[in-house]
Parts: sequence; C-alpha cells; structure tokens
Amino acid sequence: MKTILYLASVAVVFCLSVQSACAQTPPASPPVKPVANQPWTSSLGVKFVPAGTDGVLFSVWDVRVKDFKAFVDATGYDATKGMSSLDTDGWKARGDTWKSPGFAQTDDDPVVGMNYYDAKAFCAWLTKKEQAEGKLAANQLYRLPYDAEWSKAVGLNESEGSPKSKAWSSGTDYPWGKGWPPPKGAGNYAGSEANDAKWFSKYPTIKGYDDGYPRTSPVGSFPPNAYGLYDMGGNVWQWCDDNYDDVGRFYHECMVQRGCSWGNYNFDYLPLRNRNYILPGSRASRFGFRVVVVVSP
Repeated sequence: MKTILYLASVAVVFCLSVQSACAQTPPASPPVKPVANQPWTSSLGVKFVPAGTDGVLFSVWDVRVKDFKAFVDATGYDATKGMSSLDTDGWKARGDTWKSPGFAQTDDDPVVGMNYYDAKAFCAWLTKKEQAEGKLAANQLYRLPYDAEWSKAVGLNESEGSPKSKAWSSGTDYPWGKGWPPPKGAGNYAGSEANDAKWFSKYPTIKGYDDGYPRTSPVGSFPPNAYGLYDMGGNVWQWCDDNYDDVGRFYHECMVQRGCSWGNYNFDYLPLRNRNYILPGSRASRFGFRVVVVVSP
C-alpha cells in the first residue's frame, strides 16, 4: 500500500512539474521583418545587407541553384527552353538548362540560364511566400536591383542618365582596384582555367590569371566587397530592372546586366562601370541574378 501511495505521489509531482514547465515556455516569437540599414536573413537562409541605397537591402550573393529549385518545386515554373551554352563551336542553344547547364554545379553555385522574366517570377514568388508567412510586411517586397542601386553597391558615384550613357564614362576601376591583369583570387573570370575541352578556341583567356573554376564557382568563394557583397565582379552576369537606354528601339528593349561572368576575359569588360545590354527573353549559361529586398518603399 505504501508503495502504491509513493508511486501516486511521484506521478502527481511529475505532472505538476510538466504543467509548470509548459506554463513557463514563452510563446513563439513572430517572424522578424527586415528593417532599413540592418542586416537581415530571408526564409531561404540568405543574408541581406545595406549597400548604399536607403530602404533597400542587397542579397550578399547571387540566387543559388538550391534557391531557384525551391521556387520551381513550389510553383512548377518552367525555365528550361532556349538556353545558350558554350562549347567548342561557341555559344549556341544545344538543349542545356539551368538544371544541367553543360558543366558541373553544386547547390551553392549561382543558378544560370536565367532570363529577365525568370528573375522577376522568382522575386514575385518569394515576396508572396514571405508576406504570407509574416516575414515581410505588405509594403515590403523582393525585386531586381536598379542599375543605379547596383552602382552604389560597388562604390561608384555616377551622374544622372541612362545606363548606356554611363557604361563607358565612369573610369577604369575594377572590382579589385586598378591594374591589369586581376590579382590572384580577384574573382571568377575567364583565366587559363577556363581553357578546357569545351572552351571555344577563338576566345582568348586572361594571361597570367587562374581562379581555379573553369565555369561557375560556389557563392562566397572569393572575398566580398566593402559592403560584404560577393561576386559583384565575375561568376555570372546579374540582371537589373532597367532598360539600357531611353531612346532607340533596340537599346530601349534591352535590359541591363552588370558584373561580368566566368566567360569574360576582356580588360575593357571587367571594369565596374561596364554594362551588358540583353533582350529580356535571352537565356545563357552565363546569366544569373541577384535580388534586393525593399524595406521601406
């Protein structure tokens, strides 16, 4: 009888202890929304930081393969048609896609084969997803950076005007500073390592440079810039949300790209001021994108 009473008392104490512990457990905190001028991390685990534009935070790196895969898995979005890739006969559409771009990638490499509309669709999905989760406010959203924002994020102080008007007028500073060729570890460009079995023989490479990655490299493989942004030079071209020029039908239809890629070797292409102008529906295994989050419109 004493044994039964003892066990019963132990059970009561245990239940009371559990109830007390549960009562002391604080409620789950609501998701933390991004705040201007403060670092923040998205639901995809990507860090965003202030980079020269009030009310806007930049992703520290390009959208990765695993980020875009999460988008495709959630929506069924198809970004597999018409991508150009490089082989010994140059740049051609040969059936490669972002899933298999003609070279090996890790989940942490930047996704490639992206056109402007693919990038916009990703931004719209992530905005809707995080607003529904309470991680973004109703007036906060993801988008591509504007050309002027991208320039500020690499430390350029440019005058007003179209991207075309500034493409060749902002000096010759490179992401690593001044001087040619790039110093060791400057970024993922077309150094001697790019000249592999699939390199187009008519293309040169950067003499005296080898970054160790024939094609894309995992994000964060090279040192960041002063704002903590990786690959603002090299790895993949990044779409911006601007037309290349305000006049001229072709230039107006083209969208801006910044940053160069693993396939660039020209000394006059790699300066920070350079812009690429590309029709928005174009896909190639050197085209990726980076996003920003608008904290306070």
